[in-house]
Amino acid sequence: MSHEEQIRSVLAEQFEKLQNNLENLRSMLQDLVLAVPSPPDPQRLAALISEAIPEPEPAPPPEPPAPPATVSAPLNNSLLFRMGSIEYAESQGEILNQLTKGLEDFAERGVLFVVRGDTAQAWNSFGFDAEEVRGWKVQVDRDPILQTVAASRTRMLLDRTLPPFIPVSGPVRRSLISPLLLKGKMLAFVYADSGEAGKLDHYSVDILVRTASLVIDIFPLKAKRDPLPPTLESQEIILPGQEPAVKAPEDAFLFEDSGTLAAEPASEDLPGNQTLLAEIPREALAGPPAEAEVEPEEVVEEATIVEEVPPAPEAESTVPTPELEPAPPAVSPGDEKLHEDAKRFARLLVQEIALYHPKEVDQGKRTRTLYSLLREDIDRSREAYDHRFQQPSVQAQDYFGKALVTYLADGDASLMGT
Repeated sequence: MSHEEQIRSVLAEQFEKLQNNLENLRSMLQDLVLAVPSPPDPQRLAALISEAIPEPEPAPPPEPPAPPATVSAPLNNSLLFRMGSIEYAESQGEILNQLTKGLEDFAERGVLFVVRGDTAQAWNSFGFDAEEVRGWKVQVDRDPILQTVAASRTRMLLDRTLPPFIPVSGPVRRSLISPLLLKGKMLAFVYADSGEAGKLDHYSVDILVRTASLVIDIFPLKAKRDPLPPTLESQEIILPGQEPAVKAPEDAFLFEDSGTLAAEPASEDLPGNQTLLAEIPREALAGPPAEAEVEPEEVVEEATIVEEVPPAPEAESTVPTPELEPAPPAVSPGDEKLHEDAKRFARLLVQEIALYHPKEVDQGKRTRTLYSLLREDIDRSREAYDHRFQQPSVQAQDYFGKALVTYLADGDASLMGT
């Protein structure tokens, strides 16, 4: 075969391969065209879209604006008002009375028990028979409910159950026991219930009890305060462009002005390891309970009488304190406030000893060994008193020694021992 024929043969083979490849490519393109979906009908597509995405409903018409507040609309906030009444009380006894009055707004019935040692005595009440409540007592260490409340230091809610220390009959829907704490210990507790079908706002009751606990805790450190501001119930909403109405003074204040509070020791001057006791009236801890409705003025008056009981003349010679002169110098007019603070601080320290050691106090009175039984607490309190009041004129009076005789030994200096 000639050279020319060979070239033609090779070209023919290559041309045939090219045709085959083109045919294969044409076949593949046809397959691809068939695989591409045809565009849907526009009308059908629109119908499918309408079914998948419905048209939004028309927006509702806007609500009409609320009518403006009318003139003289009272600010109805009884809880805040009752908290202020407790905060501005002028004595610890009045704090308890204001607490009881405040509970009447949020419970159908209630009793305030004051705890001394292991015994709780009814102090004030509402919704129950006052004469019947007068004799209510309970041993805290023998009542499982009160043991739980004292240990947990929190409230307890009971459904359709009367606790054993409430000796009355009749159904009750819900009841509450809430502790009033001082330095982590249960100083008192509140029982409140709804009766058969009455009210019981246990949240508000618990808030008032906690408020009273805090106010009693800081009461010895409270400085002089202005009278209670106007109550929220007596205030009105004043609309723009209107003048507030002028009211008589008696409508603007909760309490009548009975004088300013005596100043208490400043907290920054107290030793860090001292615990101050909020004064609870001695009638609440030892004697029969007060009537259900106790006027605040009477509580303040009793507290004043207790504070001014003169000490026995023999106190200075028996109490283990530094010797005093037979006739202490008179208090100068400029030092009257300082001496009042010293007397009050001494009284609080001594009453703290009496509250936390009732058994030792009773034993010491019987055996005339009060000082030896309570030596550690008395010496620590004496140190706190001397640290607080180092002025010679105050030291000469020895108000702490007098307070020991007056409030710990019931005025009999011989009970202190040596």
